[in-house]
Amino acid sequence: MSKAEFLNYFTAPNPSPMNADLRRLLTLLLLLPVLADAQSSNPMPIPPLLSGKNFSLSCDTSSVFFYPGMRTSTFGVNGSFLGPTLEFLKWDTVSIDVMNNLQEMTTMHWHGMHVPGDMDGGPYQEIMPGMMWNATYRVLNNAGTYWYHPHPHMMTQSQVTMGMAGFIIVRDSAEAALALPREYGVDDFPVVLQDRKWNTVTGQFEVTALGDSMLINGVPNAYLDVPSRIVRLRVLNGSNARVYQLGFLDNRTFQVIGNDGGLLAAPVTVSRLLLSNGERAEILLDLNGLQGDSLQLMSYATEMSTTIPGNMSAGMGGTGPLERVDFPLLKLRVQGPGTGGVTSIPATLVPQYVWNPNDVNRIRNRTITGMGMPGMGNFYLDGNTFSMNFVNDTMRLGDIEVWYMTNASNMAHPMHTHDVQFYILEKNGQAPPPEESGAKDVVLIVPGDSITIITRFLDYADVTSPYMYHCHNLAHEDMGMMTSFVVIDTATTQVRDLLDQGFAVYPNPSSTDWTLHMANPDQPLEWKLTDLQGAVIQQQRWTDTSGKDLIIPGRNLAPGLYLLSIQSGTTTRVARLVRL
Repeated sequence: MSKAEFLNYFTAPNPSPMNADLRRLLTLLLLLPVLADAQSSNPMPIPPLLSGKNFSLSCDTSSVFFYPGMRTSTFGVNGSFLGPTLEFLKWDTVSIDVMNNLQEMTTMHWHGMHVPGDMDGGPYQEIMPGMMWNATYRVLNNAGTYWYHPHPHMMTQSQVTMGMAGFIIVRDSAEAALALPREYGVDDFPVVLQDRKWNTVTGQFEVTALGDSMLINGVPNAYLDVPSRIVRLRVLNGSNARVYQLGFLDNRTFQVIGNDGGLLAAPVTVSRLLLSNGERAEILLDLNGLQGDSLQLMSYATEMSTTIPGNMSAGMGGTGPLERVDFPLLKLRVQGPGTGGVTSIPATLVPQYVWNPNDVNRIRNRTITGMGMPGMGNFYLDGNTFSMNFVNDTMRLGDIEVWYMTNASNMAHPMHTHDVQFYILEKNGQAPPPEESGAKDVVLIVPGDSITIITRFLDYADVTSPYMYHCHNLAHEDMGMMTSFVVIDTATTQVRDLLDQGFAVYPNPSSTDWTLHMANPDQPLEWKLTDLQGAVIQQQRWTDTSGKDLIIPGRNLAPGLYLLSIQSGTTTRVARLVRL
């Protein structure tokens, strides 16, 4: 029996009446030598650490021998595959030059970071081949684990598959005051989980939702030497679609101390941790006195819902060797304690400041619909698919919003929000599990789920630079499971959108109609209102030059951005109108 067949036999769902505890014991005893052999061939690389305020990233083509004798073409950031870890200090202003040496357009998104819309690196901040883009922003995030990856529309999955991604670690004074492991690469380790599929003839990556082999920090069959003291793992699910139910082969417990947006209020003890695409978790392992032992980090896919990629039926795309089985991820080999470090886990971490639902300014209903297989993209957010020429929602600067999120589709979706972190208030009427009680930017919603989140739109407003709300299953994202929103500041003069001397449209934004004012009309004009795709909503010729204001009807329009074109003589002026 091959190793793959062995793993499949002992970890796949068992239809026989064998006692579950006995089956688990047999699996544990018989799997140990197989895992020891399979998981000990490649040391897990630690990405280079770049610190400071000024960074240069270069996106390049390269190639890697992931397996002997098989050269695979790759993309990398400052290297052949994946990229360096960027270390930021809260309150610093950082400047990042991103050079595109690829033969195709790309972008670079700072996932989880709270940045201005034009610095977000989403689909709108395109970097053409041979060009450089600069992102400069103040670091406002709390200490935590974030990441960067490309985000070009319809090309994200392919570029991430090729290897463009890296960690961001933010540090602050509150985290620094805690007795936590933070010696990078010694007791504080970034760990990215990615599955890949190779073409067995060419040796190249196949761009698919689900792979048939695992890479940990870019290598297969990875092991990591760790000290026998408290160790911190910053785990990122960087896979295209696969979700992981993390746990250790001996079912030991570990402490979750942080998720997407930073540290929790206190460590949470678990033996399993569900991590969906784009999510991060910081965990602590107490390895005191375990020198010479080894631990096996596993993916317990068979414990997940059958609607989640990784444990779905063959008809839903679960056909590869990693589907519907439990399999090893990373072997930890415990060495001596070394010098320094911490030997105990703090009882408390950082306070959580959740907004009061009684202070909410707006409630939104978010619904996922559609039926299909992974990668087909026939899923919808609020009935919409993404268009570069249309902005779906408008948020007001300073507003606290509650979103009621429901999944009426047949598959689980990891939903990600740019710009802001949120807190989960309820999952199906219950409080979220403690390990999900911190600030987040990704939440997995399985079919039938109703999830309530709360967030606030602070600091940045720009009617011309949209943020994204999308599924972080990259196949779904590329096929349009994404909407956009802008944040507007109703207190500034910029939203009056002055057209020219003597021309103004107000109020802008508006929840009803707009008023077009001309101080000194001297000739008839024509106006036309369109959406961002150019479809004409209404138009009119205005021949009254007496100075009366003109009403532009908007009360029956859906919230979003619109264009008002005004032609007077040979002059045409265009205003962006915001409908709340």
